[in-house]
Amino acid sequence: MTSASPEGASLPESSASEPFPLLDYLQLLWFRRRLIVLVTLLVAVVGYLHVNQLTSVYTARSSLMIGVHDSRPVDLDSMLYQRYFGPEALEEVEVLKSRGLSEKVIERLDLLSHPEFNPSLRGADSGFSLAYWIDPRHWIPQSWKDGWRGARDGELIQVPPGEEELERRRMVRAVDIYLSRLSVTPVEFTDIIQIGFRSADPRVAAQVANELPEAFITDKLEAKLEASERMSGWLADQLAELERKVRDSEQAVEMYRAEHGLTQGARGDILSEQLSSINSQLIIARAERAEAEARLAQVNRLVAADGGGVETAGEVLSSPLIQEMRSQEAAVMRRQSELAVEYGPKHPRMLQVDAELGDIRNRIGEEIQKIITGLENEVEVARTREASLGSSLREAESRSGAQNREAVQLRALEREAAANRALFETFLGRFKESSSTEGTETPDARILSRAEIPGSPSWPNRGRMLATIILLGFVGACALVFALHLLSPGMFSPEQVEQELGMHAIGVLPRVEGKIPPHQHVIEKDNSGYVEAVNSLKIALQLSDPDARIKAIQVTSSVPEEGKTSLVLTLGTVLAKTGSRVIIVDGDLRRSSIEKKLELPADAAGLTDYMIAREDAVEPFLLHHEGSGLDILLSGDARYVSASDLFASKRMRQLIERLKQDYDYVLVDAPPVMAVADARVIGTIVDKTLFVVRWDKTPRKVARAALDQLRKSGTDIAGIVLQQVDLKRYGRLGYGDSGYYYHYGRYGQYYNS
Repeated sequence: MTSASPEGASLPESSASEPFPLLDYLQLLWFRRRLIVLVTLLVAVVGYLHVNQLTSVYTARSSLMIGVHDSRPVDLDSMLYQRYFGPEALEEVEVLKSRGLSEKVIERLDLLSHPEFNPSLRGADSGFSLAYWIDPRHWIPQSWKDGWRGARDGELIQVPPGEEELERRRMVRAVDIYLSRLSVTPVEFTDIIQIGFRSADPRVAAQVANELPEAFITDKLEAKLEASERMSGWLADQLAELERKVRDSEQAVEMYRAEHGLTQGARGDILSEQLSSINSQLIIARAERAEAEARLAQVNRLVAADGGGVETAGEVLSSPLIQEMRSQEAAVMRRQSELAVEYGPKHPRMLQVDAELGDIRNRIGEEIQKIITGLENEVEVARTREASLGSSLREAESRSGAQNREAVQLRALEREAAANRALFETFLGRFKESSSTEGTETPDARILSRAEIPGSPSWPNRGRMLATIILLGFVGACALVFALHLLSPGMFSPEQVEQELGMHAIGVLPRVEGKIPPHQHVIEKDNSGYVEAVNSLKIALQLSDPDARIKAIQVTSSVPEEGKTSLVLTLGTVLAKTGSRVIIVDGDLRRSSIEKKLELPADAAGLTDYMIAREDAVEPFLLHHEGSGLDILLSGDARYVSASDLFASKRMRQLIERLKQDYDYVLVDAPPVMAVADARVIGTIVDKTLFVVRWDKTPRKVARAALDQLRKSGTDIAGIVLQQVDLKRYGRLGYGDSGYYYHYGRYGQYYNS
């Protein structure tokens, strides 16, 4: 029942390194099985009542296809945008869920006569369901709801509504209920829309699911017809206005022509042709003048080059006279060559040939000069003609400019008249098209499938819902068990004590059943399990420091009511029964309880009386308890003594040393650590300190703080005693070696409990 370890032994590793304690959790749930079953049954009963009071809801479904009239081919981008992203379908979904269309369906099916859509028609028996009464909105009478119009300027004003206002409010409420039960969902990648409606009446669900697409198609046809009528009326008004504008613009064109003499096909066309002809002739004259100047410049350039190459000019080569004289020159030159063989240069015949050759060459030069003079005359004539044509062109341009300035306004008037005429013809064609198609509109949607009356409710699935509620109740009960366990501030096992407080638990003392005090239980039932637990604590205390002789032992706790006094009396009685001489010193001067538990006189002398006495003998201040064999040094009657000063005095140390010489064990019942500082002072004058923790009660933080104070004061703590343990619960909680205690009843034959 205890766990002991020698001083300096290391504590067990943190539970973080241990595997997931699934078995421990299962044992905890099994221990709290009654609470879990009770909570689960309670939730199951409430869930059963709730599920059976729910109104069955039936769902009817129909489908609608939109865009069926448009059979024209479209490009890939349009098809992807319209079909795969469905903007048209999304628009039609909003139309199907619109309040205006909802009111039309409600009016056609007379849904205001159904209590489901008109709460004012519901009888008193409709409010017996659990969910109905839980809803706070049903606590307010319907007459009050209809009577309150709303808040104005921060004040709630009650105005008696008229019949029309009440009817309108009923319609608004019916539309809200209708829309809450309507589902309109477009089918992905298609132009199909699924329509579903939920109702407590399967016939109503089917009627609404079938009537909504009908009303949708009718509404679209009516909208198209109304739009067509509005378009025809607007086009008729526009045509009358356009006809007047065409007539006025054409009259303006004719009046302007007559005023400025701009007759079409007469003067304007002749002047344009004349200007074009002069311009063409001027271009030709410029070209001829440039050509003549080029030929003259070539001839002058050849003449300037010593006349050696002038014969190569085109004009010279094309002259027949010059060609003839060149032939004569060649003949004379051949005769000259023949004579030069026979005669000398001074011969009369040679001189005659030379004179003839010179005459021919002079005539050739004169002819070339005539050609040059002719070219110069040709150039001058070309220049004169070009100047004349330029003068004629400027005169024609002047006349054309004046005419063009007059024709600008004419052309503007003609364009305005043409635009008015084209617009009039366009509107006239659209008007004829609209008039011919008016009343022949076709719907762009059709009903793909009609709704049938549902044979079974779609909600609730009572079996599944009840199973879910029971499962949630069971999970909630388990969560409640874990929450209660985790929120408990106490500690339940030696392992948890060591983990939370950082010290070994050297003893686990069970709770003593009945009204018998623990020390009396030890006396009367010396072979009980409780006695064995105290014996184990005694052995563990001796083993906590085997090399030292432990005689003076302080027993303290963090807060009152932890059972430290009972532990002192019980441990002292067990030690006394083994033949040891034991004395108990009551160190709780402020709240002593030993004399009550042992039924000793409350006014007997004790520790405080000894501390202020002048004699050193302690025997006059001791009491002997016959039943347990213990010597008792009570707290005494001198209540005004300072406890901290008393325990810190040299006389107190001498008293403890003297008692250790006279007795085998000196047990000091010290006050709680967190209440006063006495235990920290006593801890410095005794050999060991036992720290008591009450099972499932002592808060972890308080116990940890008390131990920290004892350590800081230099107290040698032997270990922690887990007091008043409920073995049955402890064994089932699954902590450490608690499985041993789980079957503690089987070992009852070894004890006399």
